[in-house]
Amino acid sequence: MADDDSSPPGEADADPEDAFALVGNETRAAILRALGERPHEGVSFSELREAVDPEMDSGQFNYHLSQLTGQFVDRDEDGYTMRAEGLTLYRLVRAGSVNRRASVEPFEIGTDCYFCETPVEGRYDEGNFELRCPGCDHVYAHTKLPPSAVETGDRGDLLERVDQYNRHEILAYARGVCPICADALDFEFVAGEEVWTEGSGRLDVFVGCHCDHCGSSQYMSVGLAHLYHPAVVSFFHDHGVDVTSRPHWELEWAMTDRHLVVRSRDPWEVALSIPCEDERLELVVDEELSVDATRSPAPE
Repeated sequence: MADDDSSPPGEADADPEDAFALVGNETRAAILRALGERPHEGVSFSELREAVDPEMDSGQFNYHLSQLTGQFVDRDEDGYTMRAEGLTLYRLVRAGSVNRRASVEPFEIGTDCYFCETPVEGRYDEGNFELRCPGCDHVYAHTKLPPSAVETGDRGDLLERVDQYNRHEILAYARGVCPICADALDFEFVAGEEVWTEGSGRLDVFVGCHCDHCGSSQYMSVGLAHLYHPAVVSFFHDHGVDVTSRPHWELEWAMTDRHLVVRSRDPWEVALSIPCEDERLELVVDEELSVDATRSPAPE
């Protein structure tokens, strides 16, 4: 790089408050936006200043760039590139997570509540997308989504994306990996009446997943926790059903405990009987979440 000023690297680590304060300045935010559009190319000092503010004094621009270097930006012989931390922040801004608000009025999703038969509704406000029954207030899904998720596409497209987004988190939690910080998770069975979510008492038991590192937690029905178990996927595949693409809220065995029997609470052991056509798959799950799967003909 032949035409830039010398910029000493910043500190490798910073307090969270200091890190966010760095991008509170309009020029630094503009630098991150410019680099975010070309995150891996290597942008020279002069190109970057031209993209952000060509009228700004070179020394002043260099000061702002140096504040970001080492924390959000890297510099080598090819120029300036975005660090992973900077790219994460840029994408949050692009998604509207930290700078926009949106809302979606309640709309019917095409599924009736399993508990009171009222049409379930989807709604979005303040960064939260919910599938909720307006009749009995049972919550079928509660998802943190950026505004960009609801700003494009029709309602059907939104529901498809929410389903797959939820599945992404469900799979991570079920495999023992925190989807927020990638740390290992602890599992436990939790009685339905002990879970805070509205309507949770309608289920006998949840699988609770907890991250001691970032504090993230999730409570899933036994069916949802085993949505991607090989025995479940192959069982439906053998019947010509792709259970990985059907909206998970349409799977009664995953959203209710009507097909579940609690065999023991100390230690926990549950049996989930999943029906499909003329056959059923029984998953016997113990306290360690070990699974014994067997198939049998559906009862007459």
